[in-house]
Amino acid sequence: MQMNRLLLFLCFIGIGANAQISIQGSVTSAMGESLKNVEIQFNEKKAYTDKNGRYQIVLAESGQYDISIDFPLYEPWLESKYLSQNETINFILEPEIIQLSTSLIQHQHEAKVENKEVVNRQFLQNEFAGSLAKTLEKIPGVQSMEIGSGTSKPVIRGLGFNRISVTENGMKQEGQQWGADHGLEISPWAIEKIEIIKGSGALQYGSDAIGGVISIQNNVKPAKHSFNGHFIGIGRSGNQSLGGAVKIQKRYENFYWKFSSNYTDFADYEIPTESIRYLSRNIPIYNSRLKNTAGNELSTSIQLGYDSHELENTFNFSLYQQKLGFFPGAHGVPDLSRVEDDGDRRNIGFPFQKVQHLKFQNETILPFGESELKFSLGFQNNHRQEFSEFHTHYGNSHTPPLVDPNLELDFNLSTYDAHLKFEHSILRNWESVLGIQSQIQHNQIKGYSFLLPEFTKQNFAGFWTNNWKFHERWNLNFGIRLDYTKLSIAEFFDDYLHQFLIQNGHTNENAEILAQRSEALSNDYWNLNYAIGALYQPTSNLDFNFNLSSNFRVPNAIELASNGIHHGSFRHEKGNPNLDPEKGWSSDLKITYHPDSWNFIFNPYFYYFQNYIFLQPTVQFSPLPHGGQIYQYNQAEAFITGMEATIEKKFWNRLN
Repeated sequence: MQMNRLLLFLCFIGIGANAQISIQGSVTSAMGESLKNVEIQFNEKKAYTDKNGRYQIVLAESGQYDISIDFPLYEPWLESKYLSQNETINFILEPEIIQLSTSLIQHQHEAKVENKEVVNRQFLQNEFAGSLAKTLEKIPGVQSMEIGSGTSKPVIRGLGFNRISVTENGMKQEGQQWGADHGLEISPWAIEKIEIIKGSGALQYGSDAIGGVISIQNNVKPAKHSFNGHFIGIGRSGNQSLGGAVKIQKRYENFYWKFSSNYTDFADYEIPTESIRYLSRNIPIYNSRLKNTAGNELSTSIQLGYDSHELENTFNFSLYQQKLGFFPGAHGVPDLSRVEDDGDRRNIGFPFQKVQHLKFQNETILPFGESELKFSLGFQNNHRQEFSEFHTHYGNSHTPPLVDPNLELDFNLSTYDAHLKFEHSILRNWESVLGIQSQIQHNQIKGYSFLLPEFTKQNFAGFWTNNWKFHERWNLNFGIRLDYTKLSIAEFFDDYLHQFLIQNGHTNENAEILAQRSEALSNDYWNLNYAIGALYQPTSNLDFNFNLSSNFRVPNAIELASNGIHHGSFRHEKGNPNLDPEKGWSSDLKITYHPDSWNFIFNPYFYYFQNYIFLQPTVQFSPLPHGGQIYQYNQAEAFITGMEATIEKKFWNRLN
């Protein structure tokens, strides 16, 4: 009797177990990107995707289910389906976009704690203005510094050079960004998305993110079993640019590859003037063309990827090359005969610069449960050379080098990066990231002139960040970061300058002091930083974002140890070995009101620096022949404040 009851009980359990249905699958965008924290509703029961876009739900019984997804930035999904057995259901969401004239800038409103702007590939193509930085000027708070034909530097809220970080797929772009005549060695045609973080991004990106971050991404995964590509023709009238860009990509089930390449050739720039004034002299501009500003640019990138539920791996290779002429007046006081029209608008003569940027990066992602581990290794080499017909300011004592006699300056910077990140969901609404980073740099120099000594830099850092949505109206970000940096700079003694000074009546002791262009230097820097941010949404149409963070920036080698004539800036620049790291605070308030088809944004910001580093003119004159006044790096307390305002109105579907 008892045995019959036990068998009957087990049968009921078995029937109950068989009645349950297990549904699993994934949610991705139309581009194949996994979407996390997506809510999927099966009648009254809900499931949520993890960091890899996967979900699983157990339904109590067979039947008709209304399946719905309403996820910000994407078109809603709604379908009715009869479910009677275990099944795998994958969802592909189409982006919901607003078309601004011919350019895609913004999706529907999505509130974030960070002050962040997002632009996509369509915007970069349609609004291309000759360079990446110039194109981004259409974003509020972003400007560009024009430094030549097709070359410019990005500026965020008045901060540029080493005060903003440019990253590609998470790896910081490292070149000679301290220079006013050095642009970004990144092709805009391979970019798929850019996130611009306004305000300090030092917590995750380190020293140079004191003013903001331009995060470039070209690792969006293609849709499975897809093949596509495009070709873009490039032309500009101002400098007769001609070129093209091609990109193709293919994905199988798990493996995919991408290839992109572009080439542009441009002529001397046309300007609406007949002369310019420099050092109290009028320099003629023949035929309204700025002589020797022609150049060319070539870029190639390859990406190989593997994507599955158990493993993601992406390998990136890119090579960027540019040759750009300098206006002859950029090197010293020009002989007027050098600026005469040579009849060829596309030739590149002396002086000119060449740059090559080589980059390798590999990122591996291991997902497990609600967590994932990311490991990234990278190497990049930035080789910049400036050529000018050999000349000497030291009389006949300086003979041309036997190798590359016209190579004036040569900077060869190699950078090794390693990043390890552990991302974990403590709760469904609380994500935490723990990371460690290391970077090693070595800069070598050559050339018959001197500006910057050789140096080695090592940085090791650890950080912890959190994003906690503890209430339906409140979202909180907070974190901490610790950095250790060691910077070693080599000495440099200028034998030719020493001989020149002796010949011109200086004592040997004074000549040795002046000819010691760079002293050996070894500095250690420790920095601890904090950040907190909050998002408050009192109504569905009103957002308040506030961010407050400490920030820091380690002085670079040019600020500590430069000592020479920087022809790109027309001055003798001298470093200061007594500089301390820049430290301060930044705060940012963003108020967004977005009823119906309107969007109002008011965004004041404030930066405070205890010891801002700047280049200060001195009363001293350079011992170098024709060196002029010395400009030396110094520090002072500084405040930077401003505001941004946006008013946007959508009319119908195709006009903003």
